[in-house]
Amino acid sequence: MNEKTKLVLIRCARVYLATKNWDKAVAEYETLYADFPDDPYIIEPLAKAYYEKGDKFKSKNLYEKVIAIFASKGDEIKVLRIKTDISKMFPDTPLPEQ
Repeated sequence: MNEKTKLVLIRCARVYLATKNWDKAVAEYETLYADFPDDPYIIEPLAKAYYEKGDKFKSKNLYEKVIAIFASKGDEIKVLRIKTDISKMFPDTPLPEQ
């Protein structure tokens, strides 16, 4: 996927998130995720869309991947922010140790 296509898909996906069109947001972000499986800025909104759509299992797994990516980069502030967010979303589930 070229950079222009990537940017267009990101814009579309953000519009779908903003308008709470979860199915279309998931579809756009899944397309991006297929080409950029280690981009936390694609994975995190995909996790949010899955959460809002009601697929908590998929959402949690994606959030854990985002935590692992930011932890591997030493970005503890982002790790803490995401852990805080998901502890509210999944209060009965232990957080990953990253």
